Amino acid sequence: MEQIDYTSIADLYDLFVAADYDFDFFTGEFDLSGAAVLELTSGTGRLSLPLIESGADLTCVDLSSGMLEVLNDKLRQKNLTARVICDDIANLTFSAEFDLAILPFQSFMELIGKEVQEQVLGVVYQALKPGGKFICTMHNPPIRRQVVDGILRVVGHFPKDGGTLIVSGFEQGGRPVVTRHQLFEFYNGSGILQWKRMLQMRFEFITKEQFQGMASAAGFHVAALYGDYQRRSYAEAESPVMIWVLEKPVLQ
Repeated sequence: MEQIDYTSIADLYDLFVAADYDFDFFTGEFDLSGAAVLELTSGTGRLSLPLIESGADLTCVDLSSGMLEVLNDKLRQKNLTARVICDDIANLTFSAEFDLAILPFQSFMELIGKEVQEQVLGVVYQALKPGGKFICTMHNPPIRRQVVDGILRVVGHFPKDGGTLIVSGFEQGGRPVVTRHQLFEFYNGSGILQWKRMLQMRFEFITKEQFQGMASAAGFHVAALYGDYQRRSYAEAESPVMIWVLEKPVLQ
């Protein structure tokens, strides 16, 4: 399937993505001590390290070799252990190995098209033990679509090598696929532009009804649907995200 080239910005990623707002949710939703956990699209390990430190027996999967190199460096530096796999999550063939699967940071929306979305749900279903849970996070389309307007917005400015990295971006489309151009500009200490990079990204808005239908078809039971990381109930008119907690039934 089509992939975003995260390797091209793997050396920059941790500079501008330092979000920790979901750590307490993922490390507190379940008892992770000794649990076999599958983290899909783990990237540089933003969430991976807190999961391991909370006791998870973690398997990390990502297609970007560059992002996983950063993750592996962090694991070595902190003397932590995880199984790290470089592969497309749609190609995984695990069978009833995991107590919990996580697809964080709204990354399910980077799966473009119903076919691959259904394929990944099937992969995760097969990977879970009976009674296992899958936490899948997505933006809430009515809320997130409000900033898909072609306007350039600054993500932030970040110190780097004696200068400043400025990250910005703009988004177009959204019915249902959004095209995002993420821009990276590095200025030296004198304010002179040294280099630019651009990352092209695409993600798809998926409605509550669409996802629930695909999850049910894959065999999942919906255990919970939250509208934020404080576990408030989902409300379409105001919730920023959809946090799905799906369960693989225990066969009687």
